Amino acid sequence: MSIELYVILAMAAVAFGMGLIRAYHAVEESQRRVAKVMKAKRGQVDRLRRAGRTSLNLKRAIRDGKRRLEEMHLAVEEAETSFQAAEQIDHRLFVLDDRRTKADSNWIALVSHPDYAEGVNHNAQPELVQSWQKGRRFLVYAPDMQKARDKVMARHPERLGYRVVSVGPQPPPGKPAAGTGTPGTTL
Repeated sequence: MSIELYVILAMAAVAFGMGLIRAYHAVEESQRRVAKVMKAKRGQVDRLRRAGRTSLNLKRAIRDGKRRLEEMHLAVEEAETSFQAAEQIDHRLFVLDDRRTKADSNWIALVSHPDYAEGVNHNAQPELVQSWQKGRRFLVYAPDMQKARDKVMARHPERLGYRVVSVGPQPPPGKPAAGTGTPGTTL
């Protein structure tokens, strides 16, 4: 074997070795790129999962907000209905006479006048006429129910068209008075 053959074989071995080294470096570079791409993929997947969770939480929050809004609308409607009903009731309590003795008790008399505009005041405002038609509540100080009725009739006589609808003791605070839910004694 000649030297030339050895040189060619040595050169071939060096070229083969260098090719192997180059291939090894290319494989390492490919592995780094694949690892980098896989890391980027995991990051993207994590971001998508977080975005999905956020989207789901936002959908739940929107649904809960819509439900609460609907509940508030219903509560507002109920409150408006209650206010309208409360406006229909005349909560005023007129004091018939402020003279009082120690023996007197508090009585609530409901007095109405169905034809107030015709019989008493032709120029009365519609609200006043309506108030008398529904009935007005009067606080009366008297020792008993009959005296309370007599005081009311002295001020608002039947001959002028007034009617005593009921007379009853003044209820304790927080309880409805006669003519507003709890009937008094009708006379």
